[in-house]
Amino acid sequence: MIYGYGMRLRGFSIGCQPMDGFYERTDDITGKYHDVIWYTRELTDDECKHYSLDFIGTNPNVGM
Repeated sequence: MIYGYGMRLRGFSIGCQPMDGFYERTDDITGKYHDVIWYTRELTDDECKHYSLDFIGTNPNVGM
């Protein structure tokens, strides 16, 4: 399973998101976020707050 997070304040770049468990970056088709980033683990509340990320959901069919 992978976990998706929307990047509220900036796009994907060096130092702008946690890299532990990083899976991939995708465009946000809704236009609400700069980017959507996917992880093989659930991020902590502190990570989400520090990097201004919103949890947007999981995809159980990827990363297996």
